[in-house]
Amino acid sequence: MRLALILACCAAVVFAAACAPSGKPPAPTPAAVGLANGSFSATLNGFDIHYEVHGRGPVLMVVPNSWGLSIAGLRNLFAPLEAKLTVVYFDPRGMGGSAPIVEEADMGMAAVRSDFQALREHLGLRRANAIGWSNGAMNLIPLAAERPETIERAVFVHGAASFGQEDMAAMAGKYPELMGRWAAFQQEVAGNPELTDEEKTARMRELWLGDYFPTMTGDPAGAGPMMERLFGDARFSFAHADFANRESPTFEARDRLASITARSLVIAGAHDMLAPEKVKELADGIAGAEYAVFEASGHFAPAEEAKRFTEVVWAFLGVE
Repeated sequence: MRLALILACCAAVVFAAACAPSGKPPAPTPAAVGLANGSFSATLNGFDIHYEVHGRGPVLMVVPNSWGLSIAGLRNLFAPLEAKLTVVYFDPRGMGGSAPIVEEADMGMAAVRSDFQALREHLGLRRANAIGWSNGAMNLIPLAAERPETIERAVFVHGAASFGQEDMAAMAGKYPELMGRWAAFQQEVAGNPELTDEEKTARMRELWLGDYFPTMTGDPAGAGPMMERLFGDARFSFAHADFANRESPTFEARDRLASITARSLVIAGAHDMLAPEKVKELADGIAGAEYAVFEASGHFAPAEEAKRFTEVVWAFLGVE
């Protein structure tokens, strides 16, 4: 039972072997390259991957969450950025409009990184600005460390560089009722093999949107409408979440931080389950990283403090 790790970062990551740098000279910061807005499909790494482009201005690519969240959820978080940025989203394998998985590893975070890089090349970007939220922010760490020549600027939203057994135990002690409800859900699912993945996903969705996600905000009692606005039209996947739980029991990326050369912005929420000092560990490990704490936010600063979040990210990317 690893809800503590999911609660902190929406699952851990197993690192793939680092890719060798290309040796090519760096390209300028991605600008308004004229990407057409719309919904598209591209064959990447042998999979038909659904992606969407929205907005105008410098390009910002979103690192999706491997635990089973479709484009709609992340777009509802980041849509205000589109007023001054061209934001690129894509569905992970087996999610939304992308092709089904072939093997379990297709649900992993290495697969997301591989498809991110393939999509970047498909779009003709030698370097990209990248943003990740929660699990996506965690995955942005190895993404930026493995191929530093491909990431121009990186925005880490509510991510951490490490999360171990002691962190999980501390979180479990702080939120015992939530852990109890998760244990009951796990027992219900494990004890009923007749449940389909769709039924498991529906029950998980109810728990997450009604209990788990609100607990991660600055105002749990009033978070219901925001959860519906952000995730009401998003697709979830129990299979992806279950694989993310099994993929790695802990997360450790502090040894990767020194390899990140992208100019970086690290964002924390003062009321997040993931304490600001834990997030600051990520900022402290990246040379020259900027660090910002959103005092009224939990794990959803893009929505809880939308105006400030948008302004901070725009300023960081040079589009004030």
